[in-house]
Amino acid sequence: MKDRIFFPLALLAAAGMVGIAVMPGVGRLPSGAVTGDGKDYSEITVSGAYLNKIVAGGDATTRLIDGPGGRKQLYIEVQAGALNEAPELGPHFRLAADMEVQFSGYTVRCTVRARPADTRGALQMQTNYSAGRAGESGWQVFDLQRDPADFSFEYEVPLAEGDQGVDYFGIRPVVPEKSRALIVEEVKFQRLGRWAP
Repeated sequence: MKDRIFFPLALLAAAGMVGIAVMPGVGRLPSGAVTGDGKDYSEITVSGAYLNKIVAGGDATTRLIDGPGGRKQLYIEVQAGALNEAPELGPHFRLAADMEVQFSGYTVRCTVRARPADTRGALQMQTNYSAGRAGESGWQVFDLQRDPADFSFEYEVPLAEGDQGVDYFGIRPVVPEKSRALIVEEVKFQRLGRWAP
């Protein structure tokens, strides 16, 4: 085979193999722990397709839905009495070790932009920042409004000691009876001042 035919065919075959190797990741939604990827940790925002990083936990239903303009939103539905009090045993985001290190000893403002779902909409939402054995914020309860609104609280993240664990951020509707659902548009973590030396 002549070189002018062989080398273009070899290049085409190599490009085809690379394309086949990349194909399984095309269109796949992000998953796993929320991370800052070594960038600026003063503000980490989870929105759009990255809301898929939620872990349903327990008997909750979580899924991405299309919001206005095709932007992805997170739907969370829970049955009455279905969840344990621990944030990691219900709908939650795992925060990667890099965020745990960067938030350790800092005050962090946690903000959730949410609203009731159109069907069986929750009147209230609970959120909780858990640093595992080191402590947690406790469940913060917010009254939801008809339209999307920001709900925030600040938490002094305990100093990380010993082996690194995993921090969690739990979000769930308050469910007085039957089932309730809410829509989350965005979750934001803002690192404020250092509270510990």
